[in-house]
Amino acid sequence: MAGSELTAREAEHVVWDVIVVGTGMGGGMLGYSLARSGRRVLFVEKGRSTLPGAPGTIRAAMPELAEPLSARSAEAYYDALARAGRSTDEIEDISGRFPKRFVPFIGSGTGGSSALYGMVCERFFAADFTPRQNFRDPGESTVPEAWPISYDEMRPWYAEAEKLLRVRGQPDPLRPEAADVNLPAAPPFSKDNQPLVDYLTGRGLHPYHLPMACDYADGCTTCQTYLCPQSCKNDAARNGVLPAIAEHGADLLADCQVVRLDAGRTQVREVICEQHSVIVTLKAKVVVLAAGALATPVLLLNSRSGDWPRGLANRSDWVGRNFMRHLLDTIEIWPQPDSRITAANKEIGLNDFYFRDGQKYGTVQSFGAIPPMEWLTNRPGGRGKALRLMSPAVRRIYERFFTGGLVLAAMTEDLPYLDNRVLPSASPSLDGRQRLRIQYRLHASEIERRAAFLRQLKEVLDPFRKITLGSGKGNANLGHVCGTCRFGTDPKTSVLDPQNRAHEVDNLYVVDTSFFPSSAGLNPSLTVAANALRVAAHVNQAHFAT
Repeated sequence: MAGSELTAREAEHVVWDVIVVGTGMGGGMLGYSLARSGRRVLFVEKGRSTLPGAPGTIRAAMPELAEPLSARSAEAYYDALARAGRSTDEIEDISGRFPKRFVPFIGSGTGGSSALYGMVCERFFAADFTPRQNFRDPGESTVPEAWPISYDEMRPWYAEAEKLLRVRGQPDPLRPEAADVNLPAAPPFSKDNQPLVDYLTGRGLHPYHLPMACDYADGCTTCQTYLCPQSCKNDAARNGVLPAIAEHGADLLADCQVVRLDAGRTQVREVICEQHSVIVTLKAKVVVLAAGALATPVLLLNSRSGDWPRGLANRSDWVGRNFMRHLLDTIEIWPQPDSRITAANKEIGLNDFYFRDGQKYGTVQSFGAIPPMEWLTNRPGGRGKALRLMSPAVRRIYERFFTGGLVLAAMTEDLPYLDNRVLPSASPSLDGRQRLRIQYRLHASEIERRAAFLRQLKEVLDPFRKITLGSGKGNANLGHVCGTCRFGTDPKTSVLDPQNRAHEVDNLYVVDTSFFPSSAGLNPSLTVAANALRVAAHVNQAHFAT
């Protein structure tokens, strides 16, 4: 059985050492580490394979730009999304008076969201591991005094993850613990970013080149939001799943949806899947969930049984709760009056607002250019059609007033609350796509800190022409979801133990961002990768040591 050619029926006849559900940063890194250690690993991925050689894969641009005609029908559009590594699941937001439905901009396929990410791989601050002390008034938040592991415990795993992902960049001058990281240097700031770097430095602030999991091949455009057409982007697929299969004998079942886990009181017995309308039953000594902080809790909640009436691993009733997503506010600025930025260039990091005046806010990053108008117009439905029918004059207005600037993102840390949660859908989607529900509202801490953060940032940017592109208030922005199966030492207030094993389920682990007890104010990818390597070492020792 060749790894990439395994059939579902062949997979059913194997008792796997480890089944990894999901191939994003957590699942990809953990599966690679265990396969490299000689374990027989099966990746089960709901999305399609976009590994090299996969037919029909869309690279080099977002599908809305690469296949504009797909917008003429919903079926063709969702097929294009799937071939581009994008999710086609539907989210139902039940936070307000009237439910809203949307398809989130997240990954689904080999590599998960890491296949689309902007490659920022940054360590958390040491103080992020003792989060409650960072906020003046956390109110009714469940943010803990400390994570069950410390920065020092994570330090060697951060270093290993940085090496595996070939991270390059500058140390943050505001972070003493980053001084000994010694990453390889990134290229100099681009001509698009350098004027802003000079301005910020002149204001006494501390911009630095973001640590990026990027090889910067010739012509590299730091391609966030779509699959890399070159060998630049180091992600869970390229650096985890692919070598696990090609070099260490792991196997992959793609386009295979895990429906539920069959478990007794202390063990997962079977993984029940559906592939092309056929039910597949898989067995493994260890099961690892890495389907993402939206899908993983829903899978557990859907795995109810006599032993687990509220859902698997949910005696605490905390599965799906403490949902966090960061508050992402995008601002477009023109550092020079005649600037015409056309390329994505995610380079600048700025943490002068991370801890400020005894309060915790978040980070600022440069994103590069705003996408062309077609990424909005080439979508199915009434809104896309209306945009396509707009006159050339409206298009000229868009191009004149909304393009050419440098997009910045202010990312405010949000806190966990029991009433912010992810739930299974009350009804299936009529077209067969998956659906789940979210409930998320801003609390006083988030409202006050976000307003103060943006006020301070806009004061710094006051000399520049600027427009606000998106609001952190909107629940449709789900790029950094986390927290829905947190780890901790007390089974009453956590789902997982400090080794990411489900309390009272001996062979079940979770390694996606679900385990976060706080969201921190930075990109989660490196912390997920480092923790997955840590958990892989534990699984190898606890379950397979001879």
